[in-house]
Amino acid sequence: MNGRTEVHSRMRLVVRLAILAAGLASLGACASIPQRAWLNGEAMTASRGYRSVMSGNMSIESHRALQSSYNTSHLSFTTGKSYTPFSQWWY
Repeated sequence: MNGRTEVHSRMRLVVRLAILAAGLASLGACASIPQRAWLNGEAMTASRGYRSVMSGNMSIESHRALQSSYNTSHLSFTTGKSYTPFSQWWY
């Protein structure tokens, strides 16, 4: 009977460690959110349409105002330089 409880306790330990590892791995995903996504979220939550929809206004106008806040061209985010796919070759 003692051997059976020892195996059972080791299995519980392995399961707990697996759950802990999965939890830590899922928290690591939060650190990889790009800056542009953070700025898009801040711009959306600061919009008048977002506040209107979150307060319960379900009209078409409020949803259009919320959808217009998704436009990233209104953000002041700059990447520095534009993407140049074939600019540098190694030969």
